[in-house]
Amino acid sequence: MTQAQPDAATLTDPSARSTEFVAVQGGGETTSAATLLIVAYLVMWGLLLGFVYLSWKRQGRVEIRLSELEKSLGSGSPKGNPAK
Repeated sequence: MTQAQPDAATLTDPSARSTEFVAVQGGGETTSAATLLIVAYLVMWGLLLGFVYLSWKRQGRVEIRLSELEKSLGSGSPKGNPAK
């Protein structure tokens, strides 16, 4: 893409410049806003579901560890009577 260079009169005289909007032909827009919005929602839902899944797995490990601790405390000998 090449841009046309303005002439010297346009640079020195502001009244010689165009005062209306001229759209650029062949602009660089390659992705629509709707596509970006959908991708953003998918990423956010993916992060949320990943967080919930990891929390669920971690909670399962904590419950297993608690049950093992309860078993070990339940099978332990009382303080007053040493096991023989």
